[in-house]
Amino acid sequence: MIGGRTQLFALLGWPVGHSLSPAMQNAALAEANVDAVYLALPVAPPDLADALRGAHALGLKGLNVTVPHKEEAARLCRSLDPIAARVGAVNTLTRLDEGWAGHNTDAPAVRGLLTDAGVGPRSRGLVLGAGGAARAAVWALLQAGAEVTVAARRPEVAARLCREMALGLGKPESMARAVPWEEAPSQVIRADAVVHATSLGMPEKAGELPPLAWRAGQVALDFVYGDTTFARSARDAGTRLISGEEVLVRQGALAFRLWLDRHASEDAMARAIARPGGR
Repeated sequence: MIGGRTQLFALLGWPVGHSLSPAMQNAALAEANVDAVYLALPVAPPDLADALRGAHALGLKGLNVTVPHKEEAARLCRSLDPIAARVGAVNTLTRLDEGWAGHNTDAPAVRGLLTDAGVGPRSRGLVLGAGGAARAAVWALLQAGAEVTVAARRPEVAARLCREMALGLGKPESMARAVPWEEAPSQVIRADAVVHATSLGMPEKAGELPPLAWRAGQVALDFVYGDTTFARSARDAGTRLISGEEVLVRQGALAFRLWLDRHASEDAMARAIARPGGR
């Protein structure tokens, strides 16, 4: 039962009605016997600064931010951890006396999942997109030692992302390059690991990915969860698919630890968001 001592956590995004984060985080809180509740709050982009100030004034203990707020939220935080500062985007906020500290749990979550799948030095990575999730994916691939190609609908943003990330991580500029969005289908089959980091396929977002050609043995990671076009095509081609749900659980467990200084049960989180009949 929610009472006067119940701690509040929330996800801010636009949209958030489809989010599995409340089910996942509330399951982890219950498993850990923490008197707390996690909510999903829709916040339009022009209202983000007001929402962050209001959440702090209301005493919320921690926040997640999702599309389209990850980069703007980083600019609004009082401080950033080293990964968030390098990536230039946040997805987890922890409470300070005045304002919020920004963290990026997407980047280490993706790096760990890709490393577990065998991605490392001499691997070739392709990232689809150039927003906050894509920035985390490029960081993760470069940190794993992979060469990275970025294809995005905003080519100038993709080119800037590649330059900034390679320079910031002390990598040769040749380690990260941008290509036109139209080249994405032809780039997929050349990559060892492909990361889908666009909003295409999300509820209430227009558009779909173009048809993609795969080869067996590739690794495919989807930031979007559900039975997306990307996930279906990758799975049907025999890739090692890392689903959006797997990414959600891994980054969510890291956020949980930042807020409460204790481990979350990833098993409880995964069970809470499991879809009947599987993916």
